[in-house]
Amino acid sequence: MLFLQNKTSVGLYCLLTIIIFLAVTTGCNSKPTQRTSLTVAVASSLRPVIEDFVSIFETKYPQTKIFLASGSSGALAQQIKNGASYDIFVSANQVYTEMLQNEGFLDAKATRPIATGKLTLISHTNQNSIDINKLLTSAQNKHISIANPRLAPYGEAAIAFLEDNDMLSTNKEKIIFTENVAQAFQLILSKNADLGFVSKSLVKSHAPDNFGMVYELPEQYNSKLIVTVGLNKQANSNPKANEYYKLLFESKYQNIWQKYEYESLIAN
Repeated sequence: MLFLQNKTSVGLYCLLTIIIFLAVTTGCNSKPTQRTSLTVAVASSLRPVIEDFVSIFETKYPQTKIFLASGSSGALAQQIKNGASYDIFVSANQVYTEMLQNEGFLDAKATRPIATGKLTLISHTNQNSIDINKLLTSAQNKHISIANPRLAPYGEAAIAFLEDNDMLSTNKEKIIFTENVAQAFQLILSKNADLGFVSKSLVKSHAPDNFGMVYELPEQYNSKLIVTVGLNKQANSNPKANEYYKLLFESKYQNIWQKYEYESLIAN
């Protein structure tokens, strides 16, 4: 009887060993789904556009997750210089991408301009005049939101406009400087500023009834608002980063840039 018990135990042991072996070998032979990710540093004025491209990309590559880090172009550029592991940088102008490219952070062969933005003056209330001088000097407009010109291209363009029209010194007390243009825009939405110099793309990402006035500034102030995309040199090992970079330039998707009032620089 003792012999039969031992024999049974051995048989069970062998059967269990075979089951484990089969499970392990089957698992080794199967190819688990690989999930990948990439991070895009994007100027806050461009976030609505880039989010549309993210939706397209993640539909096409459902196993890839894209994370967005937004802020002023200057602040993001400094983060990249300090070692931030962003795969792609989308800047609101060429200054910061050229700087990073020259310093060896961005791939020179994968840094290209893609579109031109529009500087816009907005208000949350209806204005009695579209004369800019009257608007900016009006007693009813006590606060003007502008992004930090040292870090944000739209802030720099706004200051250039005020200086060219001799209106900077007379409005210094009214100006509220924000870290980036999205924050300047938010001050209008929250009614904490009466006028704001922002990107047209942010305006287009919200319902028209949020604004009492939307006024595009002369085109000359858009000359430096050239959206430029750069691929981080370290991202060359991430094939999905290359795929997303290419997607931004595909001619069939240039209508997305136009949707947000950018002038696409890519031929259809």
